[in-house]
This record gives sequence, C-alpha cells and structure tokens, in this order.
Amino acid sequence: YLGRMSRRALSAWYSRASIYVLPAKYEPFGLTALEAGLAGCALVLGDIPSLREIWGNAALFVDPNDPEELRETIKYFTSDRGLRGEFSRRARERALDYPIEKTAAAYLALYRAMLAPGLPEEFSFPANAEQAGRDDLNAGGAGRTL
Repeated sequence: YLGRMSRRALSAWYSRASIYVLPAKYEPFGLTALEAGLAGCALVLGDIPSLREIWGNAALFVDPNDPEELRETIKYFTSDRGLRGEFSRRARERALDYPIEKTAAAYLALYRAMLAPGLPEEFSFPANAEQAGRDDLNAGGAGRTL
C-alpha cells in the first residue's frame, strides 16, 4: 500500500506501468482505469457490465472470481508486446472520450436529479457550482486529468 498520493506521483506511477489490472466485482465507473488508460496502460478489467459498457474492445476482461484466468490474461499481455501496444492505444483513445469536464458535468447532473425533487432551496446547488468546479479543475484541483 502506497498511501495517499499526489496527482503528480500517481501520474508518474501510471506512466511507468504498461498494464493496469482492475479485477473488480463491482465498479460503477472506474476512475482508476480511466487514469491508467489516459497514461497509456493496456487494461485488464473485471468482466462486469459497467466496465464492459465503458471500455468495450479497449480492454481485456476477466472473471473477477477466477485467479487463473487473471494470471493467464496478464501473462498474455506481458508476452506479446504488439498486442499490449494495441490495447494501450485503444485504452487511451477510449479514455479521451471521457474528459474530466464531461464527467464532472454528468456527476453534477446526476446529483441534481437525485437531490432536486422536494429539496428545500437552501440545500440546492449554488447557481455557480459548475463554474466553481471548472475553476477548481483549471487550478489543479482534485479532478485534474493526468
């Protein structure tokens, strides 16, 4: 366990990796896979609907309950540089479909939809919340892309 890492340190770790493995049994979106894809890692992901929907043919998928399949898939990538390079390219291209601004706006819309019905005005989002989020991103806030 590396503990909490700065964006710069995390980016450096991702950039040194050629393969990123996330054998998730549950993952609603996979922000870490997105960061790894942006860094050019080939992806090995748990075969669950949410990750399949997002990554499609840009990743290899494994049964998260099958350690042997996981081992073989990693071995497959490590033994074939050309295949690994192709999936690295695919992952990066797919990750670029999810710019942080688009992702943040989607989360904000979701939160509004969940909170808005019957919510007292004092608990609603401020009118400038979207701009504040963009300002934070531009200033190097927690949502900054790699």
